[in-house]
Amino acid sequence: MGRPKAPCGTDAAYRRHLREGVEVDDACRRAHADAGRKPSKRSKPRAPRTPTFAPPADPHPSDDAEQPDDMKLIVDTLRTAFTTIAESDPTRLAPISREFRAAVEAVRGPADAPKELSLADQLAQARAARAARAAGSGATG
Repeated sequence: MGRPKAPCGTDAAYRRHLREGVEVDDACRRAHADAGRKPSKRSKPRAPRTPTFAPPADPHPSDDAEQPDDMKLIVDTLRTAFTTIAESDPTRLAPISREFRAAVEAVRGPADAPKELSLADQLAQARAARAARAAGSGATG
């Protein structure tokens, strides 16, 4: 004995009509439309919309103050967005992080990572140090 069929006028009956290939009646069609309009009990709650972030404190500085260039304004705006989104929805930080890094590098220049010396350069340094030690010990000894 199987499970009883859902009565017409429900979303389950609408899906049954489609599965069985029979014509969908108006009550089932309305029930399906209503089910699509209301949120599912299973769906996780939506995060609140992130508030729009405010521009930096004074976008129009007085005439005697130095006018910030466009890239500095972009960096300041991205910094504000970064902190706002970090508090509200950290999952959306990656794209802002990339933009923020690119803007900061455009203003300050890329951060130079220390270069690793090649094996030949390391060997040359070791030889020079050895020669300096040999020259220094021979002069004192």
